[in-house]
Amino acid sequence: MSTPTTTAPAPALSIGRFDLDSPVVLAPMAGVTNVAFRTLCREQERERMGSVAGLYVCEMVTARALVERNPKTMHMTTFAADEDPRSLQLYTTDPEYTYRAARMIAEEDLADHIDMNFGCPVPKVTRRGGGSALPFKRRLYASIVRAAVRAVSDAGHPEIPVTVKFRVGIDDDHHTHLDAGRIAADEGAAAVACHGRTAAQRYSGTADWEQIARLVDHM
Repeated sequence: MSTPTTTAPAPALSIGRFDLDSPVVLAPMAGVTNVAFRTLCREQERERMGSVAGLYVCEMVTARALVERNPKTMHMTTFAADEDPRSLQLYTTDPEYTYRAARMIAEEDLADHIDMNFGCPVPKVTRRGGGSALPFKRRLYASIVRAAVRAVSDAGHPEIPVTVKFRVGIDDDHHTHLDAGRIAADEGAAAVACHGRTAAQRYSGTADWEQIARLVDHM
C-alpha cells in the first residue's frame, strides 16, 4: 500500500532565499512608506487575510547619507519587530557609496533585502542623473549594481538579495528597460521590477504592460 505524498504549493514570489506566499509588494515611496505606514498596511493584511504574506519595502534611503550616518536617514531604516523580511530601498548614483552603504547594511544587520532605486522620476533627481535617468548610462548603472552585490558578499552575507527597480525608460524615444534587466541579471541581481511608465510620464496615464511582458520574455 503506497502512502500518498503531498507537494507543498509553490511560493507566489521568490526573491533570493525568501519565498513569499503573496506576490504583492508595497512599493517604496519617499515620505510615505515609513515604519508607521508599513505597520498599518501589515495590520490591514493580517486582519483581512489572517497573515502577512507580502513584501513591504521601506522608503528610499540615500546611500551617502546612510554611510555618513545622517540621523534622519538612520531613523528611516527603522523596522517594526515583526517585519520579516526587512526590505530597504537604496538610492544612489555612485558605485563607491553604493558599496559602502550596502556593506554597512549587511555588516550591521540593518536589513534582509536591498532594493536599488532606478525608478524615481522626480526632476530634481533625474536632472542629477539619478533615479530613472541612471539606466541610460549603462556602464555606470552596471557598476552600481555590481558594487551592491559585491558589498554584501564581501561582508560575509551573500544571502542578502539585491534587487533592482527601474522604469521603461526616460521617454518614448529612449527605452532602457530591456538593457537594464539584462545588465542587472548579469551583475548578480536576484530580481528586477519594472514600472511600466517612462520617467517623462511620471505617474500619469496608464502603465504599459506590453513593455513589462517584453522584459519578462527578454529575461
